[in-house]
Amino acid sequence: MIKWRLRVLMAKKKRTNRELSELSGVHATSISKLKNIDEIVIISGKVLNNLCNGLSRAYYNRGDNRIITPTAKFDYTYDGDDWNPLPNL
Repeated sequence: MIKWRLRVLMAKKKRTNRELSELSGVHATSISKLKNIDEIVIISGKVLNNLCNGLSRAYYNRGDNRIITPTAKFDYTYDGDDWNPLPNL
């Protein structure tokens, strides 16, 4: 399962939908929809790029020089069958 972490990243720097919208160019309504889901939906590369840019700016504005990459927005856990990649552990 791929979990979407936009809500967590925004909360860490106390950013609102409107602030991220202004920094990223992504409409505030779209940010609201994306922020309130737990599992990733289809998202264009352009929107993902704009969110990374906007979040990086938001973090910088709060004194954190971190660059937010696409991998920061996702958590992955295997949720398939009983397959175990490390059976001897």
